[in-house]
Amino acid sequence: MDIKSVLSKNLGITKLTPASLKEALAHHYNHLPDDEKRRINREIAHYVIKAMGLPQDKKRYEATAKTGSLSDTRVLGINYFGPLDVTIQWKTETDGTLTLAGYRTDSGGDQINVSKVFSAFHENIALVAWTGKAGGEITDVWERNFLNSRIIPTLIRDTEEDERAAIYNIIDGDTLPGMFGWANELSGETVENINQEALTMLNRMLKGGSDNIWMTLSAGGPIRYNRRLAYYASLIKEVKKKYRDDVKLLIDFKFMSGPAETMSVLDIHRETPQDIIKPNLEEFIQILTLSGLAEKGALDKNAITEKVVKAYAIKLRNKYNLLGVLVSMDKSGLVLVMKDRIIKEKGISIIQACPTGAGDSLKAGLLYALSNGKSFEEAVHTGNLFGASTASMEGSQTVTPDSLAKIETLARIQNVVPEIEMPMSLGTGISSEQ
Repeated sequence: MDIKSVLSKNLGITKLTPASLKEALAHHYNHLPDDEKRRINREIAHYVIKAMGLPQDKKRYEATAKTGSLSDTRVLGINYFGPLDVTIQWKTETDGTLTLAGYRTDSGGDQINVSKVFSAFHENIALVAWTGKAGGEITDVWERNFLNSRIIPTLIRDTEEDERAAIYNIIDGDTLPGMFGWANELSGETVENINQEALTMLNRMLKGGSDNIWMTLSAGGPIRYNRRLAYYASLIKEVKKKYRDDVKLLIDFKFMSGPAETMSVLDIHRETPQDIIKPNLEEFIQILTLSGLAEKGALDKNAITEKVVKAYAIKLRNKYNLLGVLVSMDKSGLVLVMKDRIIKEKGISIIQACPTGAGDSLKAGLLYALSNGKSFEEAVHTGNLFGASTASMEGSQTVTPDSLAKIETLARIQNVVPEIEMPMSLGTGISSEQ
């Protein structure tokens, strides 16, 4: 069965056109149960894997696992979900129908993408990830796509289901909303396994004597929130209880599934400012509303000004005793608000190919710089470069040294450099800008 047949059978498309595919995704696929979505995605992924002739290598994980030295590793990524990203390119013919123009597969998902970036730049990174069933066709392709000797992994297995797949349809260069199926709720045993493996890795990393250890995770994701288990918050609390100031955190926000999950990672006692949070504009406004710093509906992501972003980020940083609030503002660039300074950098003008994974690469750039002792100004610039580089690449690829070199040239030509100001220069009034 080919991709057109899968779409026709499962989404009721009788004639595959740009309009019919968009309509089917919005009004049929989105309303299907999660297990049906995952089944459809797997059918498409299996077809692409076979069509691409991707070999199965059962020994790939064993051959690459834990070959690096954790004592020389300064960053640990925690991943509760990492799909195989399947990108399908369609071309509109003269009669208005779609024909298949190409496809590709990329391992993806938060810290998986961060790990890919680190390995591309010959830097060690530790990884604890929840993944699919051992020996599953999609799981094997997903693993082989990113594992190498620079990534030191512990993979927590799903005993029942193959790795999830995320499907991205691109019509004549226009990327449609992704096809996702929410994962089943994690068990208490799985959460405890992830937490204990993370603590074990941090122990080994700290034995190297480094005082610059970072852990990163993405609060929220395609796993439905369980207040009792509080996946992300439970790990953060354990890390802070055991290591206090010895481990810094970079907390991203992905597919935010509700206010309880968001607030669970913010409403944690922080004795000292050790955490940086990295929301995009939409997530930033949601956080402000949930935390009571802004009234619901008072802020619009399409109209909010940079001055208002900075002023509210100061309030957010102060309320939760954060090291920094890093807000990515798409083409407008990014801003990092800290206690003693605000670092802003404008966006790099590029020809965007696909934004998928750009936020993860931005995060990787920030971590890459900070874990190597660079300043926060250098880290913001590196994150901007890495994110723009990924957005200029097709599919869910991540930045490489070759793609970065092109973006660095553009940044120099466009005079993209960090700009620094003091928080007090903003004053305290923000009501007139809302």
